[in-house]
Amino acid sequence: MCVNAMNDAQILTLVDRLERCLLGNQEFHHRDHLGVAVVYLYGGDMDSAVERMRGTLKRFAAHHNVPKLYHETLTRFWIQQVEQRLDRTKCLQDSVREVQAALPDKKLALRFYSQEVLGSAEARAGWVEPNMEGK
Repeated sequence: MCVNAMNDAQILTLVDRLERCLLGNQEFHHRDHLGVAVVYLYGGDMDSAVERMRGTLKRFAAHHNVPKLYHETLTRFWIQQVEQRLDRTKCLQDSVREVQAALPDKKLALRFYSQEVLGSAEARAGWVEPNMEGK
């Protein structure tokens, strides 16, 4: 289920389905991650959004028996990217559309991190600062 051109109720339904592990492992894509991040940031600050996303993604990974799915550095990186582009004065669906349009490249983190850093156990388990400039 993609959050493309969805209304507020559909976006919130996506979040609910993700949180209750009702989505298949292959049904949750980059654009959906961005939409969920917008919802979580609308509901709180950066730290609470990261905490909520962490819990949701770990539960989703465990449900689908994909223990190495969760990556702390990438989760924080993407929440930060969404936060930088978020306009909370707009309705949810407009914010989701704008964030998705601004962040279409799921490989964006490779402008800020080397493959070696992202592939490390340290980056997977905890926050690691970017080691590249981010052009």
